[in-house]
Amino acid sequence: MPAENPRPSVPFEPKNSNKSRKPAVKKGTPIVKPQTSSPAMVEQGSGFIPEVVSKRMIRRVLVCCGIPVLMGMSIFIGSYLAIINHWFRIPNTVVLLTSMGCLGLSVLGLTYGILSACWEEDEAVKGSLLGVAEFKINFGRMADAYRASKEIESKDR
Repeated sequence: MPAENPRPSVPFEPKNSNKSRKPAVKKGTPIVKPQTSSPAMVEQGSGFIPEVVSKRMIRRVLVCCGIPVLMGMSIFIGSYLAIINHWFRIPNTVVLLTSMGCLGLSVLGLTYGILSACWEEDEAVKGSLLGVAEFKINFGRMADAYRASKEIESKDR
């Protein structure tokens, strides 16, 4: 009787495959595992975002990024309707610059939405309404992680 396979099969995988599942590796060849996280992440014990924190981030991003996107689209559509119906004449550059300004503001809102969310896993801690204190803390963490990765990179050279 054949030994049972410890891993479950993939839906598109043939059921009776006689081929070896592992690729042939020459003896003496070092096996290199792919690095999925930076050394700074390994030291801190992180590498994923908890679900509670990601939901907080999504709520903040929807507000901080969604409102400028809606403003940019409504400016574009409103100016189109104003020009087509001859309500008033709007220069194309004004429409372009205001729409692009709102969309650029949405990119900043995306960044602020992520950094202003409370990154604590405790559900009781939700952070403040505007998230200014959380932004300062999280931006500091991000800057420290960037500096640590640069130091590690410079030591490896």
